[in-house]
Amino acid sequence: MSDMWDKDPLEQQPAAPAEPVVSAEPAAPAEPVAPAEPVAPAEPAAPAESVAPQTPPMNGFAPDGSYRYVPPRTAQPTPPPYPTPPQPNYYQPTYTRPTPPPAPAPKKGRGWIVAVAVLAALALIVFGMWSAFAWLDWETDREQTGTSQTDDGAQQGDTKPTGSGNKEELVITPGGTVEDIDPEKDYYYGDGGLSTETIVNKNYNSTVVLTMYMESSNPYFGESSLQEVGAASGIVWTADGYIITNCHCVIDETTGEQFDRVDVTMYDGTVYENARIIGADEATDLAVIKIDATGLTPAVFGDSNELAVGARVVALGNAAGLSWTATQGIVSAKARDVYEDTGYALQCLQVDVAINSGNSGGPLLNKFGQVVAINSAKIFASGYEGLGFSIPITEAKPILESLMEFGYVKGRVALGITGQTYDDGYYQGFLIRDIIEGSCLQGTEAEAGDLIVAVDDTVVTDYGSLRATLAKHKVGDKVTLKLLRSNKRQVTTHYVEVTLKEQTGN
Repeated sequence: MSDMWDKDPLEQQPAAPAEPVVSAEPAAPAEPVAPAEPVAPAEPAAPAESVAPQTPPMNGFAPDGSYRYVPPRTAQPTPPPYPTPPQPNYYQPTYTRPTPPPAPAPKKGRGWIVAVAVLAALALIVFGMWSAFAWLDWETDREQTGTSQTDDGAQQGDTKPTGSGNKEELVITPGGTVEDIDPEKDYYYGDGGLSTETIVNKNYNSTVVLTMYMESSNPYFGESSLQEVGAASGIVWTADGYIITNCHCVIDETTGEQFDRVDVTMYDGTVYENARIIGADEATDLAVIKIDATGLTPAVFGDSNELAVGARVVALGNAAGLSWTATQGIVSAKARDVYEDTGYALQCLQVDVAINSGNSGGPLLNKFGQVVAINSAKIFASGYEGLGFSIPITEAKPILESLMEFGYVKGRVALGITGQTYDDGYYQGFLIRDIIEGSCLQGTEAEAGDLIVAVDDTVVTDYGSLRATLAKHKVGDKVTLKLLRSNKRQVTTHYVEVTLKEQTGN
């Protein structure tokens, strides 16, 4: 029977790995347990014992007479007991973050910047606390006028003119009469003078236009250029180029310095650039300049004392930048004391002639076409109309002659100090900033930082009132100054007697 099992399986399945044993008897199904022995030849038989099927396959004839053959299963190896080694990930490569470079070491020598910033912050704090007591401390140096002024009419920082050394007389011609008028050339007016048209035509060539320039720098490119900052008028004094105008037309009132350039334009269009300032007097608002020219047409000057209230007058000048504009009116009043309004030390003519910005320095003409005054100021304020002032030529004559020769007004008194108007709402006066060498205050009890509040019995509230008061005195006069001094939050009063000296060009 064992031979049958050896033949039949081999004839039907020659490729089987083991030789099956087929039983011819139907009752032999229990013997198939024996096929476990044929598995022995296979090398992986030992590990297959743990996974061998519990029910052996049926081989041979089934009870229904069919023949069935089930080859033995090959046992699968058991996974090794050690862990599987990691496999590389080909889709997500490992990324290594680059190491950042080390931070640069702080530069040495910059500690002073921090120190300066800290000191600046402390300084601002201290200054704020100090300013809180400014009403009682003159040393806070508050500026009301914007510039530092000297009592002799010059402002600190400007270069004083030195004069030309020429002694030129300003000739005043007596007023004309009807007989002096040529009826074929001139036209009568109701007051017995020239027509307005004739007056203007006679003065076109002796009236000039001034253009003032200041140097302006470009903060982005570091370049500078001259910029036009104003316009004014002037009067030809001599044929060789001496011209009369106002001080504020050549000296910047904001900075107290001369304009960088002043050009002069004649009626025929000729322009003379960079006029020289011969002399300027802030107290009277008068100045003399010089251009390099010959053959000019000088103005004819008349006697301002002959003017009567109601007399017809004509103004000619660069009104609001409109060159050679003529306006007409009358004399409203004479000998107006306008110290408080303008600070002038001269009594002025009050006129209702339209005097606009740009008319300053131009002529005021009488009915005969003579220059009787120099237009200087107008009140620009709400509620005022037709109210202007002009400096009478008879009052201006000695000042202009002194400016031409010396560059300053000779014989004028001065204290020899610099300073500014002070007004904190409680105390008012002129604050002394510096006492100039040779001042009449040297050797006295007066000190820099004192506040002048009175000259003799006249109260001083600002620079203008101080100048006006001193202008009434002569060189050699003795005056008593009332001074207030702030010391450790206490105000003390001091009286100083001084002998007035002459103003000089220094």
